[in-house]
Amino acid sequence: MRVSIVLSAPVLARHFRRNDGNVNHEKDEGVLDSIWIPIQLPGSNMSYFNPISDIWFSSLPTDGVLAKQAIVVGPGASFAAQKPGEMIVPEDKRKSCVPHCTWQCSQPVCEQDCEPLCHRPKCETRCPKASKEAFEKCQVQCAEPECKMYCPKDPCQGKKTLDCTTPACHTRCEEPQCKFVCNDALDGLCKTVCPEPVCEWKCKKPENCPKPECKMICEKAPDCGTGTATLAPPTAGEETVGTGKASKSDAKYETGPWGSCSATCGAGKKTRSVTCSTGHDSDCKTMGASKPHSEESCEDKSGCKWSTGAWGTCSATCGEGTQTRSVSCNGNGCPADAKPASEQKCSHTGPECDECKTVLYGGPSFDGWSVEFGVGEWSNSDMEHKGAKCDDVSSIKVHGYFCHVTGFEYGDFNKQHKGWEATFDYGPHDRDGLLKAGAKDNDMSSLKVFKNSQGPKDEHNGGSSRGAGGSNSTSSRVNGGAGGAGGAGGAGG
Repeated sequence: MRVSIVLSAPVLARHFRRNDGNVNHEKDEGVLDSIWIPIQLPGSNMSYFNPISDIWFSSLPTDGVLAKQAIVVGPGASFAAQKPGEMIVPEDKRKSCVPHCTWQCSQPVCEQDCEPLCHRPKCETRCPKASKEAFEKCQVQCAEPECKMYCPKDPCQGKKTLDCTTPACHTRCEEPQCKFVCNDALDGLCKTVCPEPVCEWKCKKPENCPKPECKMICEKAPDCGTGTATLAPPTAGEETVGTGKASKSDAKYETGPWGSCSATCGAGKKTRSVTCSTGHDSDCKTMGASKPHSEESCEDKSGCKWSTGAWGTCSATCGEGTQTRSVSCNGNGCPADAKPASEQKCSHTGPECDECKTVLYGGPSFDGWSVEFGVGEWSNSDMEHKGAKCDDVSSIKVHGYFCHVTGFEYGDFNKQHKGWEATFDYGPHDRDGLLKAGAKDNDMSSLKVFKNSQGPKDEHNGGSSRGAGGSNSTSSRVNGGAGGAGGAGGAGG
């Protein structure tokens, strides 16, 4: 007949405390958490059991203490307990196949700080009944009952279980103080009675409860064997030319030298090779190594160069002006203090800058008759003497950048008969231009040709040649020659 033996942790603990001579009976529970009992199961190797933690091992833990007495389960009996195994950490707590460790703590026991909380019982003084005649003329007078509640030092009455046992408290009453007014026949026959008090526990957590003691226990690494790895023999077309043992090495990332910067003038990028020492990135990732970066920012200004374009035309037709050119960098790192100038001063000279004369035209614009006049003041008679028809002036052309011509309606600059006055700058002026400037009726009886420092562009910038000039002095015209009118302004006729 097969007998099933079930041994729980408390049973084995008691068995061990009774039979193992190494255990101090006063401290056996604290020792048992590190002592392992050898148990020989039928048809299997020795196993090791800890009665406190209720844990099995197929091998003795590294910090375990072996008990002297073993439990042998004979044939025909079974031992029902936790299945022996290597693991002491629950499966849901495990993160890998390597041996794990866990904490093993004692469980000290202490009592709460409790005291009874009782309700005061109602007490009574009682006297024996007597005949009516005996008490006709008597009156009983008793003091208030004197009762006290008492609770023993062991309110649990020796019990150790958590049941509904109320505190073992009781009441004790003094003899009543009573007297009869009529006689003393009933003295000492009265008594005080009081029920047992109703009490409940009033408890709080103890202040001096021992703290648990913990230690770490670890699983034993599995025995993977000490065999020798073997290679398949060479094939028919191969032969072994050298042998050696592989050395132990950890997979790690290896970096190559940094390459040159992608930019030769300013900010760019440079790269390097990053490889795992085994040739497989997965090996380094398995080791948890942090992969170095293969790219970073860089700056190189060794190839920086400023480039310039050709200078543009001078902004001034005559005299001083400015001219510009394009200036560019072949990157974004050219030094600003070495940047070539993009603007410079210039000057322009030529025939149009020095000459000053005007040509009047009659008939169609710039066609028909034409007469040339130099610097000076030309009256009606001077103009007719040179062949100009004063009442048939259709257009005028001024030669010289700084040359100006002022025409008047009345000849000889008649101041008493003020007519129109119009000034013309460098360039051609057709019939519409004459009217726009203020000339009317194709009638120009006198004119003044003069030169100053202002050109037509100066007028656009706010300057005006009308009425400008220097002296009003004139020189007479003899035989068509021009008298000097040093920069004459537009005087009224």
